Parts: sequence; structure tokens; C-alpha cells
Amino acid sequence: MSAIVPLDPVTIRNFGNGDRKRFERYVLMVTAFLEGKPANTRRAYRCGIMQFFELFDWISPEKVRVAHAVAFKKWLLEHHGVSESTTYCRLSAVSSLFDFLCRPDGTDGDALLSSNPFKFVPRSDIQPTPYARATAMDWEVFREIVDNIPSDEAGLRDKAILIFFAFTGRRRAEVAQLRIRDLSLRSRPRSYTVKTKGGRVQSFELPEVCYDAMRAYWIAADRLHGLHPDAGVFTATRTCHLTKHLDPDRPLSNRMMNDILKRAAIRADVDMEGVRIHAIRHMAARDLDEAGVRLQDIQAFLGHASPTTTQVYLDRLSGPAPAHEDVLLRVRDAAAEMARGLVD
Repeated sequence: MSAIVPLDPVTIRNFGNGDRKRFERYVLMVTAFLEGKPANTRRAYRCGIMQFFELFDWISPEKVRVAHAVAFKKWLLEHHGVSESTTYCRLSAVSSLFDFLCRPDGTDGDALLSSNPFKFVPRSDIQPTPYARATAMDWEVFREIVDNIPSDEAGLRDKAILIFFAFTGRRRAEVAQLRIRDLSLRSRPRSYTVKTKGGRVQSFELPEVCYDAMRAYWIAADRLHGLHPDAGVFTATRTCHLTKHLDPDRPLSNRMMNDILKRAAIRADVDMEGVRIHAIRHMAARDLDEAGVRLQDIQAFLGHASPTTTQVYLDRLSGPAPAHEDVLLRVRDAAAEMARGLVD
């Protein structure tokens, strides 16, 4: 229970307005609310809820007014420096909790709260897109990073990983955990399947530049003819004593994705500001947006279930979501040259 609500005397006194039994009911309801969410959503909601109550010294929920909710929104946007998408998510998290607290928590029909003050806080002025005010890596910086990676076994793997991020817009975990069984290489178009945020399994078109990069890496690592369904698409190289005893087919960790990008950026001597895996995802979204691709198509490409996307559109998608590779190749200078150079 104390995982989200601190059990220090001040919090116990405030969060429950001096009533220990009420405090315990609130803690149980918060715990029950979070337990009903998928893992990623639970982490995001937990962060938003803790930020709100810590901002107001763990004020008891029945004492929260619309002014508190408005102040939290302003604090997120002006003082905490988070994106509009994150602000929208954290407001939604706290609002959803207050809705939950308005439900009866037992068979006697007694609810802890009678109203949700967050319902009166406008959110229409917040753009909850994954690229509205997000920091995106510049394509020129990305090219500089990739061009300075050596073309040995480890280097070709790292190039393949970064190119995969740049042309698919995938999240870090979605790439790290890819296994051969997730690839459909004999289909046309080629495709891959991942579990996206929220636990939804989705299929996406595999860009040819990504396939070429992966194949070059598999050949250099002598993996091409030994691939099997359970093997990771990207695995540790056998080039040093730290990795030679590892399972050669185990997928790389999420952390390794960050390490690969960081090492490559340091080697290229680029400005480290904004050098993050998620900035590559934002780069893909930004490039498609600037090329005039529709919002719904970008969200389908990203696997991002934004509130501005109609479920009707998502439900009628058949087959893998398009990769828009031709658009990305067109808007990124020398991208086609990069694709050709992998197989020369």
C-alpha cells in the first residue's frame, strides 16, 4: 500500500483529513485503481497521481477543488517543463482516479467522493499528439551518428538497430524484444509484429532499408543460416570476453538500445543534447508530418492510440500498417544512398 502513498505521520494526517480509517480507504482505492491498469499505463498514472498529491502536500481528496486541478495543469506546462502529451496524460490519470473515488467502495453504496473537480479543467487546448512539442532528433545529426559507426560485425548490428528506429518510429522495448518469429520476411510487403504500449499486438510493414540493414548484420555475424523463431533479431556480438558466454540468441536489453546510441553519438562527436532513442521516434513522426501525411496515418504508423484518433479508422486497417518508406526517403537527404550502401 505504501508504494504510492507515503506512510509518514504528515501524509497520514493530511491524506484522509485526520481520519485514519478514511486514509486507509483512500490508500486501498488508489491501489485498486492502479492494479486494474496495464503495466506501462500503471507506471504513467502512478507518476501523475504522485506529482499531484506531492504538489499539494498530500491534500485529502475530498478537499481538492477545481483551483487545485487548474494549478496542477499550469505547473506541468509552465514549471515542470513536460510536453503537452505528457501533461494531457497526467491530467487524465488524476481525473480517472477521482472518477474511481466517486464509485462506491463497498456493498453499502457509500462513495468516498461525490464529484470530480478535474472534469471542469479544459484539456481541449492541449495537443496530445506524440510529436506536438516533443524534441525530435535532426536527420543530419542521425546521419552523422550512423555514418561514423564502423562496418564490422558490431557496427553493422548497431547501424541496423538505429536505422530500424529511424524508419519505423518504434519504441525502445519494441525493438529490443524483437524475435525472428515476429518477422514475416516472405510476405509482400514484408512485415513485423510487436506488442505496443497498452499491450496491443500490432503488425507493421517492414521498410526495405531496415531489411537490408538487418540482413547485412546477420551475414557479418554469421547468423543468416542459423536463425530460428525464438532467436532475437538483435543479439550480443561475440567480440569480447564480456559477451562470449551469453546466450547467442538472447535479445538485447532495453538499456542496451540506449547504450548503442550513446556510444555512436560520442564516436561521431555530435552535440549530445536530444540524443535519445525516443527522439528518433519523434523524428520519424515529425518527418511524416512535414511531408503532409495525415494525422491518422502517422498515429497508425507509430501504433499510438491518441484520443484524437477515431477508433473506427484504426479498426478498419487491414494487414500491416504502411511504413511510408517512400515518404521518409523523399524528405530525408541522402537516405536512399544510405539504403544502397548497406548492400554494396
